[in-house]
Amino acid sequence: MMKRLPIIFLAILLSACVHSNAGQTTADTVPDYAPEPLIISNEHKKAFRLGTNLLVNHHYRKQKLSAIAGDIHLDYLQALDPSHIYFLQSDIDEFKHYGDALLQANKGDLSALLAIYQRYSERANALNRWSLERLSRPFDLSGDSTITYPEAKAGKKQPWPADAAVAQAEQEKRIEDQLIRLRVSGKSEEKALKLLRSRYTGALRRLNQITMNDVFDIYMNVVSSRFDPHSNYLSPRTNEDFNINMRLSLEGIGAILASEEDRVTIRELVPGGPAYKSGKLSVKDQIIGIAQGNDGEFVDVTGWRLDKVVDLIRGKKGTLVRLLIDPVDAAKGMREITLERDEVKLEEQAAQSTIEEVSEDGVIRRIGVIKLPSFYMDFEGAQQEKSDYRSTSRDVERLLKEFRDAKVDGVVVDLRGNGGGSLYEAVKTVGLFIDKGPVVIVSDAKGGVRSETDDDEGTAYDGPLAVLIDRYAASASEIFAAAIQDYGRGLIIGSNSFGKGTVQTIVNLNDFVVNNTPNLGAMKFTISMFHRVNGSSTQFRGVSPDIRLPALFSADEVGEQAEEYALPWKSITAVKIKPAGRITDSTLGTLRQLHETRMLGKPELRRYQEYVDKVLEKNRQRTWPLNLQTRKNEHADWKKYQDDYEAAQRKDVPLLNADKKSQKEIEERNAVVEDEDEKESFVPDVALFETLHIFFDYLQLLNPQAAADAA
Repeated sequence: MMKRLPIIFLAILLSACVHSNAGQTTADTVPDYAPEPLIISNEHKKAFRLGTNLLVNHHYRKQKLSAIAGDIHLDYLQALDPSHIYFLQSDIDEFKHYGDALLQANKGDLSALLAIYQRYSERANALNRWSLERLSRPFDLSGDSTITYPEAKAGKKQPWPADAAVAQAEQEKRIEDQLIRLRVSGKSEEKALKLLRSRYTGALRRLNQITMNDVFDIYMNVVSSRFDPHSNYLSPRTNEDFNINMRLSLEGIGAILASEEDRVTIRELVPGGPAYKSGKLSVKDQIIGIAQGNDGEFVDVTGWRLDKVVDLIRGKKGTLVRLLIDPVDAAKGMREITLERDEVKLEEQAAQSTIEEVSEDGVIRRIGVIKLPSFYMDFEGAQQEKSDYRSTSRDVERLLKEFRDAKVDGVVVDLRGNGGGSLYEAVKTVGLFIDKGPVVIVSDAKGGVRSETDDDEGTAYDGPLAVLIDRYAASASEIFAAAIQDYGRGLIIGSNSFGKGTVQTIVNLNDFVVNNTPNLGAMKFTISMFHRVNGSSTQFRGVSPDIRLPALFSADEVGEQAEEYALPWKSITAVKIKPAGRITDSTLGTLRQLHETRMLGKPELRRYQEYVDKVLEKNRQRTWPLNLQTRKNEHADWKKYQDDYEAAQRKDVPLLNADKKSQKEIEERNAVVEDEDEKESFVPDVALFETLHIFFDYLQLLNPQAAADAA
């Protein structure tokens, strides 16, 4: 679903370091680490040539290295120093003569990328040492100064420090902010300082363990990411350690991670895994520290290589791992969570259902809701021709039969958080709701086009339908929602989907060389794009809902539009379909008006909209006071607001059957959590609540006689 950033990409970076001279500290306050010698090998040269040839000749985006050479140079500097902390402006000026480094590298000369990295290493060693020395002196956290962090997309436009004095002034603020964040999260001054010292000491140690392979990984991934965010170089270690689809699944908690700048970020939660079931983690949350068991000491993993973080999180089923989380929702504040490692079971990823009743003006509607976490298939069971193998289409068909037996008035398919999965199963599942016909078009890098079609006549369910999506619905989910929308088969409700409409392949570089050549790694690159049956790609734009619900994240924060160098939207020739034609503009206009009236008129919905607006505002905050008491007060005020909001919603929003199930799961998790601060609070699912009322309105428009009979 989401962008998989490279294993080593940005792994050694630590954003809170400043320029200084190494001589400002002493040997007894700062550990002495000797850097590894960096030597360019023939294998690096071969891997670069083969990898870039694959990108240039076979990637969906056609571009020559000469056209992006200048961009690659700037991106490499940005990858090494994304916050513009390490390099001085004089370094940047000096590096300008390396602007054609990409073209030289393609000829076998990798000296430019090594020279730039060595300057980075020199600066970073000195700066981390300065930071450790600074942590040995007291801080005044009672002043009135502030710190401002730039927008992520504005990072390249930030000026580079003119000299060490300018950088040190900013560093003072960054360290103070780090201390304050840790203190506000509940850490004592002693523990916060200890954690930061460990962070900078670890950064020094890791920095001096970097090999030429690591440097090569960084540069190769800068090059591949310039083609699109889903194309990566996979180092020999990565190619050996992880399975062929490179999902980077973490054994034990079921999360897919990536490195973003100096932070380990959650890119996806695997349905059925401990992280997903806990309800405590979200996509884009950042893992700051990891501890083992109930009382193990936290290890700060800021700036760590991703494979090393994987090693800390992996463990035996039944054991505990504790994570220090900096959430994507800034309003939640830094927090510690405990997870029990477990296996991800297919049945826990499977479609689940509830039947909900909505009553208005004496009319009661029974609505079947199918929660679909992913488009899954037991490939092994299917290959062995087992009669009971699990798949999305099989499970959904069974649930639809149960709904028919229960005589529901309509069906809602909930795709929120569904990151995709099997294209085959997405097409098969669409086929349950439409008569046969094309579902999705695939265009390849050479201009070829093919259609993926549902060839089965008839439907498993022909009644009223709605699909609920959000910003985390991606890939196969977008194919499903788009087909339902284009056929006019059902309502699409929620927020705009992710916009990931591309297909990747993985090619081992050793396939092009003699057998005795050392492992050169592999390239993952984009070869195809998905298009709706109307020809419009789901890439970049995603699927727009017919009726919008409040969304906690905007397009420039989460989704393909937030990714640099994402492939643009594209349209091709539409294919002929036989639309159901059930959703008219007049119907949508009426439903939107009723929805807007309800959002303004019902206290629980007004409160929900206000909460979403406040969270969005908090997430956009870039300037923070560097006063500990002020920050504690702000944190306390926000926590009180959240507590009051949740209590009011629990009082005013009638519980759905899905809510009751969620509430029971939360109670079961809380029963084994000792720390009160770690316990989850239950909040009714307002988005599903309003979706059901929108669907109720739709059912009434389809069958107005029901309302008349009730009256």
